[in-house]
Order: sequence, then C-alpha cells, then structure tokens
Amino acid sequence: MNELNQSASSQMAPTNMNQDHLVDLMQRLEYTMENAYSCEEAFALLDEYVELVASHEEARRLMPLVQNHLDMCPDCRDEFEILLHVLKTADSDE
Repeated sequence: MNELNQSASSQMAPTNMNQDHLVDLMQRLEYTMENAYSCEEAFALLDEYVELVASHEEARRLMPLVQNHLDMCPDCRDEFEILLHVLKTADSDE
C-alpha cells in the first residue's frame, strides 16, 4: 500500500518546479490585486498606457492596474515593449 501512495504522490508532484519557480510564483501571488486586470482588459488599454509612458507621464500612478498586470504577465509586457518601440521609432522618424 505504501508503494501505491508513493507512486501516486510522485505522479502528482511537479517535476520541474525548482526553488526559483516557487519564489517567482509566490511573488506573483503577493502582488496580485483583488481587482487585477486580465490580459484582455490590460490589452484594451495598452495603447493609451504606451502613449503615457512615451510622453513621460506618470503612467504607473495614472493606470496602476495596467502596470500591475505588466509587472506580472510576460506576454503582455512583451506586447507593451513592442508597442513602445514602434511608437518611439515613429516619433523619431517625424
């Protein structure tokens, strides 16, 4: 019976979860706000947020839920960085 329990628990244990992954997960949970934006909600405001950042406005203060989402979501953060780069490149061409 012990062998069966050990087999079941070893199948349920995450195999590639190291300490760095756990620390990252705990930090994300710590920073998660109760009314945090989903990717869809953050993406809907991303162009406005990028314009604030590009114009050196206090985007973090003005749109904290978008910034919080970007701090936690690497995919949306990548989209933000791409949009910011495009906007800065377009501004420098003018």
